[in-house]
Amino acid sequence: MASPLKAAVWTGLLGAAGALASALWAARQATSPTYKHRYDIVPLAISNNEIELQATRHTLAPGQFGLQLSAGGPPAVVGPIISTREGKVTRRLLHRPAGLTLESRGRWSGIVSVDPLSAAADVVETFVETTLGPAPAWMVDRGTCRWAIHVHGQGSTRVQTLRGVDTASRMGLSSLVISYRNDGDGPPSRDARSHLGESEWRDLEAALRFVAECGGTECVVFGWSLGATMALNAVQRSSFAEIIKGIVMVSPVLVWEDVMRANASHQRCPQVLGSLVARLLALNGFSRLVGLDGPLDVRGPDRTRFHDALSIPVLILHNRNDWSVPFEISARFAQAHKNRIELVEFDCSGHTQEWNSDPVGWDLAVRRWYQHWFPPSPAGEKAAANSE
Repeated sequence: MASPLKAAVWTGLLGAAGALASALWAARQATSPTYKHRYDIVPLAISNNEIELQATRHTLAPGQFGLQLSAGGPPAVVGPIISTREGKVTRRLLHRPAGLTLESRGRWSGIVSVDPLSAAADVVETFVETTLGPAPAWMVDRGTCRWAIHVHGQGSTRVQTLRGVDTASRMGLSSLVISYRNDGDGPPSRDARSHLGESEWRDLEAALRFVAECGGTECVVFGWSLGATMALNAVQRSSFAEIIKGIVMVSPVLVWEDVMRANASHQRCPQVLGSLVARLLALNGFSRLVGLDGPLDVRGPDRTRFHDALSIPVLILHNRNDWSVPFEISARFAQAHKNRIELVEFDCSGHTQEWNSDPVGWDLAVRRWYQHWFPPSPAGEKAAANSE
């Protein structure tokens, strides 16, 4: 019979091995540049302007949303709730794509259009030269020296940010909607992993250079989720940082350890797993097991964001019920830089779905913030008038 000591040793070894395996799995999830989505919504009834769905916390959310189809193509655009009964909800169908049938399988999304022409009729395709190669981008050049650069989040693509382009045009800004390394449109890195903003910010720096070459002298970065992380990294590290005059953050990732803890909890894992991953990623051996080229320290930059002075104005748009990126982090960040940050709260359920819950309120909040910090220019006023 094994001694109690030997049994305890084996138990400890097995526990450590299990913890390491869990940490590796969680770290690979955290550094995946793309996500696998579940298409678990099946229409119950469809007419030309209505759709009936099973009632869930997502399908009962007020606002305007996209129903992304597993077959691809443009999303169905689902509008206001018409009625609810017996566990079902009927909503206005604002756009019915050809591929939407009763056999379709879809997923709830904040993306309501994948067509850049829906955001601006004069949009053109261009490329931003990065250190890894050309990254496709959409450009709306209003002939002004003030620009907006729109940066999407992890696991998404540049279509995510189209919701903000019309607002930028109303503010008189030219727009550049960028892709970046490993997002499916931008060039791949050698390890093809997400570096959680620690290398991706260089592609935003390339976009800043592009804007400067187009005559831009001032820029507002619209950063969605990870895009906000990249914006702050660029402010702190880029040689073109002086061009960035303000940041609009949507559901921003500001403290990776807290985000990893929240996501561990959502996966019904102990929150401490998120803290363990944030620490282990900084170790060379562990990061290489994950598939990264080298160690990835996210905890140091996170602390710097809170402790260093913020020299530019920031607007944060965040939903109180965001399970992926906790609202409390934005509240703490706003308190730490209360003279520079305005925090606007939304009451919805999904990550980066603030616009969807209240498009008018979102637009007004951004434009009001911009008008407070940025005096109008003749060229900007003309460009804004032309966008109406």
